[in-house]
Formats: sequence, structure tokens, C-alpha cells
Amino acid sequence: MAVHDLVERAELLMEETRLFLEILRSDGADRRPEAMAFTMVHNKAMITREMLQMYRKLWSSERFEAGIDEERLGEEMSDRAVYISKMLFIETLSAIEHSAKKVCRSRGIFEGAQHPRGIFDASRDAGLMGPERSRQWHDIITVRNLAVHDNAISDRSKRCVIGHLTISMRPNRMMKGPLHTFIELARIASQNYYEWVCSLDGGPSRLASEGND
Repeated sequence: MAVHDLVERAELLMEETRLFLEILRSDGADRRPEAMAFTMVHNKAMITREMLQMYRKLWSSERFEAGIDEERLGEEMSDRAVYISKMLFIETLSAIEHSAKKVCRSRGIFEGAQHPRGIFDASRDAGLMGPERSRQWHDIITVRNLAVHDNAISDRSKRCVIGHLTISMRPNRMMKGPLHTFIELARIASQNYYEWVCSLDGGPSRLASEGND
């Protein structure tokens, strides 16, 4: 069942954010603004996992009666799974935005940047990230904005390649990608945020890389 794959991906996001927190805390300094996002994302991923598990248990129950044919049921299962995953992605980006702004204020950097796109553009201009990472952030933010404001319906023709994901956009149509798109985007955004935090201290992260394996 496809939902099982999403549950595993949500668990992986939980594990990764827990690991990022441990690494930041082990540095010895007060990293609360930097680490805040990972606490929030970990909790959101846990809720997402629990919701997907409940749906999986419901759908696999012998007592479950959908009242619709199998093909329609499959479509509705996918719709629900995508919706839950989309909420995780949107909330992950909100957590990153909230934390990134606090980090900038606490460090007195990028004072003219009011939004994530501006913060990461300023980081690129300061040599803290390469052009590929900058492009990836722009694409992630574009997908987030469409998911929030336009129900994931695109206003442009574009093909986004983010990590191992390919997302196709056509005007006035829903974005297209694999079922796990939003959960994987949440993972990639979390990895990239961790990398950005490490870059502020003048060194590469211990885990993240340009490839996002």
C-alpha cells in the first residue's frame, strides 16, 4: 500500500530532525533559534505519521465499508494522503521561515531580508551557498506558495528538479509529481535549512551536501 511508504518517509523525517537537533545541541553554545525549526518539524512529522497510520488501519480493516467502487476508493485514499502530506510540507516551510528570521535577528545579519527567499538570496550573495542550492530554495518556495495560495494549481509552465523529485507545472493545472512529493520536499527543506545553519558558523554541515541523497 502506498500509504505505508509515506509512513516510512514521515518516520525518516522524524529521525533526521532528531539527529539535527542532537548535533546542534552538542556544539555547546545556545542554539535555540537555530534548532527551533527542527523541534517543530519533528512534531509535525509525528502527527503526520499518526494520521497516515490511522487511515491505513481504517482502509485495511475488514469492517471498513467505503460505499464506492475500488477505483474511486483508491483515488480518495490518494487524495487524503496527498492532503496530509501537503500540510506537513507547508508547516515545515513555516517553521523554517519562523526560525530563519529569528536566527537573522539574533545574529544581526541580512537585516533587509524579510522573507525566506530574501534571506537565502542574501546568503547566496554572501557566499554561504552555491547557485544550485539557491535555485533549489527558489523552487521549494515556489511550490509552497502555490500549495498555500492556489491549491497547488500552477500559474506557469515549469519543470522543477529538487533532489530526486521532478515536479511538472502547467498553467491552470495541478502540479504533478509522485505521491511522496510533499513529504520528500519537507525532508529536503529540513536538510537544506540545517546546511544553512551550519554555513553561518563558517563550515560545512556534517551531514548535508549539495546532492541531498
